[in-house]
Amino acid sequence: MPYVSALGYIGIGARDLDAWQTFATEILGLQVTRTADEENVDTLFLRMDSRHHRIAVRAGEDALSYVGWEVANEANLDAQVSELESAGVTVKENPQLAEVRGVVRLFQFEDPAGFHLELFYGAATVAEPFVSPTGVHFTTQDPEGRDLGLGHIVLAAPDTEKMVDFYLNTLGFRVTDRITYKPLVLTFTHVNPRHHSLAFGPAAEGAKPYMDHFMLEVESIDAVGRALDEVRAREISLTATLGRHTNDGMLSFYMKSPSGIGVEYGTEGKLIDDDTWTVTNWNAAAFWGHDRSHTH
Repeated sequence: MPYVSALGYIGIGARDLDAWQTFATEILGLQVTRTADEENVDTLFLRMDSRHHRIAVRAGEDALSYVGWEVANEANLDAQVSELESAGVTVKENPQLAEVRGVVRLFQFEDPAGFHLELFYGAATVAEPFVSPTGVHFTTQDPEGRDLGLGHIVLAAPDTEKMVDFYLNTLGFRVTDRITYKPLVLTFTHVNPRHHSLAFGPAAEGAKPYMDHFMLEVESIDAVGRALDEVRAREISLTATLGRHTNDGMLSFYMKSPSGIGVEYGTEGKLIDDDTWTVTNWNAAAFWGHDRSHTH
């Protein structure tokens, strides 16, 4: 059975934390706590809901540092660890890191592309209400209160088939659908009702694997529009214009973060039901918009 229930958090390295702090608060609308981490390294903890943080941005090289996948409880954690070990994956429990992340238990391992993954349960939550600096509300739960997680991420690696196989057959992710631009195939996978928490794209042979972007979903079109106005006014690099995706129905635009990692900012993402969902293969990524040819 599948054990991973949500994309819990991500960690990013950044050379310019001041720029990230401005970007996170004034463009994305996240609450920021800036403090030194366990190694006395300057870190931004970015909050978007009742969780202490969903994104940590740490002074360092501009790249994805780790991805935290959440399970619902300790029994599921132990069961998933057993499945990873049975598949020959090296898994290490790290109580000290669990304390740093604010979770009850945490295991570390790597996927076939070498991305650093963390499996955890019991995330830190806070009683004080989340108050966005820009007044936005983020979609991290469905209407029934089920956790949808941070949003989604897209990982690019030279051997996508090996990556997809690992996440489907070892971690229990489910295929939502695919988009094919021959010979390019994008695979979208889910772990809860959010259309996808993880998608895979190809990287050039011999290229270093990387995170193409992460997605934050807000609750209104107006929130997306206001953020887009700010992006244009501040001449932040826009990597895809406003558009509507085919497969998940998201109305969104894409921009470049201060660390160079892409950010999709959108609304109206599709929720799915495994009992009734049919996997399809789209021939285009957008019904309209998402033009990447005239962005800056």
